[in-house]
This record gives sequence, C-alpha cells and structure tokens, in this order.
Amino acid sequence: MMKFISYTIRFFFLLISFFALYFIGAILHGMATEHHFPDQLKLSEESELVQAISDTTFEFISWNIGYVGLGEESDFFYDGGEDVFTCKDLIQKNMDGVIDFIQKHSYVDFFLLQEVDSMSWRSNKLNFFQRIENSWQYNYTLNYASSFVPIPIFNPLGPVYGGLCSMTHFPVIDAYRYDLRTESAWPKRLFFLKRCFLTQRIPLLEKELIVINIHNSAYDKSGIKKNKEMQHILNFAEREFYKGNYVVIGGDWNQSPPNYSNNTIPELYKDSSFTNDDVPQDWKWVADVNTPTNRKLNMPYIKGLSYTSVIDHYLISPNVSVDSIAVVDMQFKYSDHQPVYLKVTLDKGSNQAKPAQ
Repeated sequence: MMKFISYTIRFFFLLISFFALYFIGAILHGMATEHHFPDQLKLSEESELVQAISDTTFEFISWNIGYVGLGEESDFFYDGGEDVFTCKDLIQKNMDGVIDFIQKHSYVDFFLLQEVDSMSWRSNKLNFFQRIENSWQYNYTLNYASSFVPIPIFNPLGPVYGGLCSMTHFPVIDAYRYDLRTESAWPKRLFFLKRCFLTQRIPLLEKELIVINIHNSAYDKSGIKKNKEMQHILNFAEREFYKGNYVVIGGDWNQSPPNYSNNTIPELYKDSSFTNDDVPQDWKWVADVNTPTNRKLNMPYIKGLSYTSVIDHYLISPNVSVDSIAVVDMQFKYSDHQPVYLKVTLDKGSNQAKPAQ
C-alpha cells in the first residue's frame, strides 16, 4: 500500500513538473520571439508619381476567410467544438474555393480580407499569396504573429501567422498598419492577437478615398477592448473625413450592426451590438441583416441548426452614398464567415466636411 501511495505521489509530481516545464518553456520561447509592432507601420513602397483616378463609384467585398481552415465541415475547440486542425484535403478545398471566388469577382475594385494566413500550421503552411493574380495590388499585415501557440497542450496550434489583406486594382498612394494597442496582458499576449487596422489611400481627381480593413476583438465580454478599438478607428476616420476625403471601413467587427437582432440564439453565442450613437453624426452603418455572415464553431455547419449572426459589415462617411449591399450566401462552404458585397458612390458635392462645433 505504501509503495502504491509512493508511486502515485511520484507520478503526480512528474506530471506537474512536466506541465510546469512545458508552460515555462513556452513562455520563455514566446518572450524571445515576440513581435513588437510600432503604432504606425508603412506597408507600401515609395512612389514618386501615382495617377489619380476619375471613378466615383466603387465596389467592395469584405470576407473573413477563416485562414482557409474553417469550412462547412469544421468546428473549433476554442468555440466549444473538438477540432484543432482541419485535414489537408479540406484546407486545400477551402483555399481553392476562396481563390476561385476572388477570380470570379475580379471586377470588384477592393477585396478586404481577414484571417489570411502565411506559413501557419493551422492552414497547413499554404501560401495564399502565391495564388493571387498579378493584376491585384495588395497590402498585407499581421495581427496574429506567434512562433508557437502552446494550446491545446497535447495538440498545440504551433506557429500562427495571420492578418489582414487589402487588394485593389487601383494605384495606392500609401498603405499603413495602425496598431490598436488592445493586446492581452502578459503572458497571454505572447500567444494571442495584436489587433490593428490596415489603410489604403487611393488618389482621386479631388481629394482621396480612404479604405480601411478591420478585424476587431472577439472574446471580449467586458467590451473594454472593443470600445478602445472603435475609438482608435473613428479618430483616424474622422480626421480623414474632415480633410474632405471619403472613408469606407469594412471587415469583421465581431459586433452586430444596430439594425440587427436575433432572439433565437442562446446568450452564450450572442454577439454584442453597436448603436447609432457609437459613431459620429451622419456616419452610416451598412449591413445586409437578412443573411447571416458568421456561424458559431461549436459544431460543423448544418443549416437551420447552427447558430448564425451578422458581424461583417461596413461603416461609411457622410459623403459616401450606398448603392447596394448584399451578403453572398455560400452556406459557409469555405469559411465560418460569408463575403459581404458593397457598392457606393462618392457624393462629390458634399466633400467639404467641417468638424462639429
């Protein structure tokens, strides 16, 4: 009996020691390889002459492509599912589907993509950018850069490098990554996202079009991170609007627009919602609330059973008019999000914006 107790104590000691060494090693490795982003990072190359464009109508598609690892067949452990990784064949299927969609919609002026991976285990190290046609000018920035994510312990996510990608056929004056400074506290920040937004500045005959690609915080029950992120984004957007520029912000907000409600979804899976008071006067939320843009990953997608919501949409400045908004309903075939199409026209007579008194 004493031997059994002794072996049991030794076993638990060794087990605790293993876990302690594992996490200490992961933290030390994370500290040594942590990515420190500046407040502002230029992504574009210097260009002496950029041709202004005369267009006044523009088409956009915003799509969180779920790192091509979250198609209709997948769930995810962090959302109550079981999967950590998706099999190679399904990742390839998702990648082919995303690329085919972009090619079929190459007439669109801007693609705003989120969760675009580069050399991550979770996306089987596939390189999205090798599949992009040369006709696109794109800017890419990381918002998730961890050389090793140590969870789950017995099947860790490993290296994760993912971020925002903005693509256009138009000339770009400049593109920047702006850090939102809402990373988690240490040591969690070593293994989680460092949120940002990506801007592209497009030259017009008069003024400029400012296109902003965003992917705001999830898993933020207090709302502190989301509120701070919105303040950063709106401060930037308003400054551009006051210059007389036109602003379109699109992406995965991880919050629903003011005119959306869903009383059928359990409280656990509900997303917080914006109100019209969250944005400056005359700025417009633009969303298709009739078709879901996101599904919850507690189970593979089953129409009518899976919990869905609308969290992918747009915000535009007062000098931009909406022509069309629609979710492209793909039944979550290639991602846990669906593409959102927007067509706008610039109001040329209302670009002399003045700050509120």
